[in-house]
Amino acid sequence: MKKDLSGFIDSGATLKFGLGKWNDAKKSLLESNNDFIIITSKSCKRFISDIPSRYILVINEEPSLKLIDNYFYEISKIISKTNELTFIALGGGSVIDTAKILSLMIGNNIKSSDEAIEKSSENKISEKSKIICIPSTAGTGAEITPFSTIWDKKNGSKYSILANKIDREIILDPEISISLPEEITISTGLDSLCQILESTWSKKANKKSLSAASLGFEYLNKNLNNVISNPSDIKSRQDMLFASFLSGVSISISNTTLCHSISYPLTSILNVPHGVACALTLIEVIKFNSFKKEGSLKNTFQAVNVKSSEILVKKISSMLENLNYKDAIKPFVEKIEKNIEKILPLTLSSRASNNPATATLNDVEEILKNSLNFYKY
Repeated sequence: MKKDLSGFIDSGATLKFGLGKWNDAKKSLLESNNDFIIITSKSCKRFISDIPSRYILVINEEPSLKLIDNYFYEISKIISKTNELTFIALGGGSVIDTAKILSLMIGNNIKSSDEAIEKSSENKISEKSKIICIPSTAGTGAEITPFSTIWDKKNGSKYSILANKIDREIILDPEISISLPEEITISTGLDSLCQILESTWSKKANKKSLSAASLGFEYLNKNLNNVISNPSDIKSRQDMLFASFLSGVSISISNTTLCHSISYPLTSILNVPHGVACALTLIEVIKFNSFKKEGSLKNTFQAVNVKSSEILVKKISSMLENLNYKDAIKPFVEKIEKNIEKILPLTLSSRASNNPATATLNDVEEILKNSLNFYKY
């Protein structure tokens, strides 16, 4: 398959990929005089423990308003005002988003996560320190997206903090993801699948986003099942990192739509893993868009190489079945059913406005109930 991804690299980013690329990069980092702020997860710490740093942050959950403010307070006490600062983010989407947010806050003299959200909405902040992004999961594409997710756990809301300029070195090394547990491989793969598909029917889709989505789907479709059955397959792990990266490229332009919008309170309030939450309504949203807005799925047909919504539903349903999606969502079905009235008002975020067919709360309730009924039995 085509592996020239240079046309998808945004200004301010560089890309290296291949087995051993992270070890190669570490050699030059060890010779640098920069101050390093390392953000990683417990399972990934072994890949980064030999790099001297001013501060190492090991996280185990999504960035939230409270957590980011606590992290910022700790880091701001120890950073040097003279040496150049470099962030190293090695881990999943939450690790990389945390690094991106903290970089923006420190580089733009922002004192709180609330202030970061406010200044981001005014398009006033940019990355002024390099961030080296080494994703361990193939899901969010956070290594390339200009926005970072931050959660308001108290109110069940999700915000995006947007950088108007990025400074990234991206390293896609399959060695980092080989030991990824099956449930995380599935959940993050589902997130990538939803990002790719939603980007194709988004109102904001353009030629570049569709090109990225089409190539991303090709990589994902050929490799996701194989990384489940053969988790140590280097080529499949590498190709899934490509799929995730391309899903990030596509949503950087098009943004996500209704599936993601509905998923946010499922994750923030009910703790449904993000990819699993997004995929819950995927089939019903395809049906909804096809019925409500004629022609809205033409780009999706082209990306997935099908000719009708019926064939599209059959193809995506088969992918979910092969991933044993019913087993992944089943533990949460009863909890979601019991809390529909609580989460429903939170399902129509700004991402829903990108959906080609406008959805009301009644529409979302029907989409959710149909989805839950399908996976309940």
